[in-house]
Amino acid sequence: LEDEFGVPLFQRHARGIELTSAGEIFLRHARSSLRQVERVRSELDALKGLRRGTVNIQSIESLVQHLLPRAIARFSERHPGISFDVTIDGSDHVVAAVREGRTDIGIAFYSPAERDLTTIFKIREPLVALMSARHPLAKKPRISLAESTTYPIALPARNSGSRILIDVACKAAGIAIAPVLESNSIQLKVHFVHVNHGITFLSRLSAWDSLRAGELVAVPIRDRIVNSATIDAITHASRQLPIAAEEFLRFLQGELQNLRDPMASAAD
Repeated sequence: LEDEFGVPLFQRHARGIELTSAGEIFLRHARSSLRQVERVRSELDALKGLRRGTVNIQSIESLVQHLLPRAIARFSERHPGISFDVTIDGSDHVVAAVREGRTDIGIAFYSPAERDLTTIFKIREPLVALMSARHPLAKKPRISLAESTTYPIALPARNSGSRILIDVACKAAGIAIAPVLESNSIQLKVHFVHVNHGITFLSRLSAWDSLRAGELVAVPIRDRIVNSATIDAITHASRQLPIAAEEFLRFLQGELQNLRDPMASAAD
């Protein structure tokens, strides 16, 4: 390839190789060509009734506990020939994977607006204060971020979408939170509030099973900024998805909306 194009595609070092600028350009177009072949194959398969194909998803952890496995299971009942390749990561890595063409669908929390990205749908998903049902603030209809500062707090990792919202809201309220725990693990933060009188700030979807079981409660937060959060389904703006991925996106939107409606009613 280097002889054919007349430019080096790799820089060779004692530790290995890395792409040159020309190599990055070639890789981008190679990925695009492979995706187009995948699209053609999926359209031909669609003539037979969506019998095969793989849906590549990179998603935030919030959807793992309930929504995503349920949506995949129900979709697979309708289309048993479709398989799924799912990677769980933080919102910033989800956005990067979509931007770089490494996944069909990205599901991120409060994703940034970028020229290379298209938001297929977004569902409002405010952050709430998650705490034990025995917590002193558990019976309150709403709390402010300021009220939470007298208790142990677990915060999302820095630079995550939810952490950025919390930091902006704290700045607007003129308060500072000194967390006992900072982590990108939702499971760790949920266990943190299980074992002490701590508080963490997540979406309701993040602790679905614990909330349904009555072990934790989700108290709405008064601070307006944290109520602007959304869960966004994004794709690459210049890329046409395989038919299976398009169909699953539509199906997932319906599943998420059906799940959110009763949750919103309960919150109201």
